[in-house]
Amino acid sequence: MVDVRDSLVSAAHLFLGAECLVCGRPGWGACETCRATLSSVVPFEVRRPGLMTTLVAANDYRPHLEKLIPAFKDDGALHLGSLLATRLALAAGCLSAGDAPCLVPVPSLATAVRGRGLDHGATLASRAARLLGLAWRPLIARSTVGIDQRALGADGRRRNVVGTMHASHHTGPVIIVDDVCTTGASLVEAVRALVMAGVPVVGAAVVGDADRRQTQRSRDFHPGRPGS
Repeated sequence: MVDVRDSLVSAAHLFLGAECLVCGRPGWGACETCRATLSSVVPFEVRRPGLMTTLVAANDYRPHLEKLIPAFKDDGALHLGSLLATRLALAAGCLSAGDAPCLVPVPSLATAVRGRGLDHGATLASRAARLLGLAWRPLIARSTVGIDQRALGADGRRRNVVGTMHASHHTGPVIIVDDVCTTGASLVEAVRALVMAGVPVVGAAVVGDADRRQTQRSRDFHPGRPGS
C-alpha cells in the first residue's frame, strides 16, 4: 500500500522541486531519513564557560541543523518549525520535573526580527510549550546595543551581549530556550537578567549544540516523553 505522505512528498519534489535541505532527497525541507536521524539522538547535557545552570541540547548543530535552522529563521521555511519545536520540547522536557516551569525564549535583536518578519525564538518556545503542556512567557527584553553575533568570535560574543538584556519578574521557575548554543554568551546573559529580576532558573534547553570544541558532555538524558 502506497503511503499518502510519501506520495505527496514525491509529487512535490517532481512538480515543485521540494527536496531535503540536508541530503537532497525528496522532502519538505527535511526528508524522512534525516528526520529519523535527528529523532534518534538522545538529548545531552553540555557546559559552557560562565553558564551557571544546566544546559541540555537535543542535537549537534552539524550536519543537519546547520541547514535546517537558518532555513527556518532566515529563509521562510516555516514548515520546519514543527520538527525544530519537537526537538526543543524534548530537550526542555528533560528539565521540567517538579513544579511546571515556564519556557522563556532568548530574545533576538529587534532589527533581526523585523528583517526576518519572524520572531523565531518566540515561535519555537510557544510550540515547544504547547507540546509539553507548559506556559511560555517573553520575560526577557533586549536592548538595541550589540550587533549580529554571527561574525564574532567567542570573546567578541561575550562582550557584545553583556548588560544587553533585562527581565520582568515572574514568580515561578523558568527554563530558558533557544535554537542554537555556540559560545553560550547569550544564555549566560539571559540567566543573569532573570536572576537579577528574582526569577528562579531551572535550566536552559536548545535545539542544537554548535561548538563541539567547547562541548563537555557530562551525561545523556533518557526521558520517556517530553515533560516526563
